[in-house]
Amino acid sequence: MRVASVWRRQSCRRGGFAGRIAGATLVIIALLVLAAGCRKKTEQGGNLNVQNNVAPRAARLYFEGPSLLLMAEQRNVQAPQNPAGAMAVVVRELFKGPANPGFARAFPADTVVRGAFLLPDGTGFVDLGGATLTQGWSTGSHEELMAVYSLVQTITVNFPEAKRVRILVNGTPAETLAGHVALDRSLVPSTAFLDPRAR
Repeated sequence: MRVASVWRRQSCRRGGFAGRIAGATLVIIALLVLAAGCRKKTEQGGNLNVQNNVAPRAARLYFEGPSLLLMAEQRNVQAPQNPAGAMAVVVRELFKGPANPGFARAFPADTVVRGAFLLPDGTGFVDLGGATLTQGWSTGSHEELMAVYSLVQTITVNFPEAKRVRILVNGTPAETLAGHVALDRSLVPSTAFLDPRAR
């Protein structure tokens, strides 16, 4: 009887000790899994450029030149192979403004690209945002015309699959950017707005 009682006490002690070891082991395993997950995310983040086939790409960006017509500025950008992803990158580059001091910025400095996509029929959509376009851009008709066609020209030259461009503002079809140029339809590029040296 006394032997059985001693055996039970030792067994409980061993069970408590074993339980603590099992709990500690589970904590260590959980930490290892968590660390592996973090390392995997870091590795994936570092390889996003590889996964998205991001590579240098020559882009032609159109800005208003001294002739008051659009002229091209060549620039290298890091862009994914996917046309919609690359389109957003190229348009963001356009919104940074020209490097050539003789060219004029096409859009307000706070303009952002909310998204870009390309339909199989060749219509490129660009969704713009930013405080100035949202609140109402108070600019003249010529400036608005140059801005709109700098965007159309930049997209259709850099992406031959894009035949026309539709401009959205904050996710909805824009009627106009500053009250002068109608944007209720898709726009096609026009040589009428290009400096002859840019054709």
